[in-house]
Amino acid sequence: MDHDELQSACEKFVRLRRTVEELILAFEYAADTKSNVWDFAVSIQQLRRLGATETDLRWLIRKGIVVHGREVTVRGDNGREFRSTGNLTFSRRTCFVLTEAGRKNVNSEYDPFVQANVPKSNHCQPPGTVPNSCVPRWEADLRKLLFDQQLVKRFKWPAVNQEMVLCAFQEEGWPERIDDPLPPQAEQDPKRRLADTIKCLNRKQENHLIHFHGDGTGQGIVWERVDPSGSTSEIENNRF
Repeated sequence: MDHDELQSACEKFVRLRRTVEELILAFEYAADTKSNVWDFAVSIQQLRRLGATETDLRWLIRKGIVVHGREVTVRGDNGREFRSTGNLTFSRRTCFVLTEAGRKNVNSEYDPFVQANVPKSNHCQPPGTVPNSCVPRWEADLRKLLFDQQLVKRFKWPAVNQEMVLCAFQEEGWPERIDDPLPPQAEQDPKRRLADTIKCLNRKQENHLIHFHGDGTGQGIVWERVDPSGSTSEIENNRF
């Protein structure tokens, strides 16, 4: 296993470990207070902040470790309310709980990827920490985008569309893809406006560490880490 493969496996381990630990904690809090486990359901935003990707969450669902629902609680409700959704579809209000079977089969040392893919090594960061390189960070007050503790882009002048996209990514915990967050504007083609915004996001980066591109529908944005060589494929550069 080369260094890049090892780093990738380490990051998967860290993501799943922190995700499962948070779900275990919520499960135990519910048991300790004799509450319904859904009263302590963990939001998708929280799990994303811990580094989980939607692919990770779908894998946990397929393994029967977690179940999920969309929170529909309204002011005045006595407790939290949830509604079932598609088995592998999520929304901003999706929350997750550990299943009984999941609790019996996992613990705080749960690391399915490491056991299968990563030899014992000092290259992994200590369990319980998320590598800074996992996701970017948008600091709206300072109007700067960081990745792996390095400055990617700083805005000296207002760039409303670009900043709106970065705020949406930050709010959702930097999933691989988000829907176009730009509000409709009269006499503007939304697909063209999104394409122009993506091009601007990729321009004038002080350290070219991340790359944005369309999702192929003209209705979503994807971000990815730039290859260490600093290059991305021609297909990726032109995809929209």
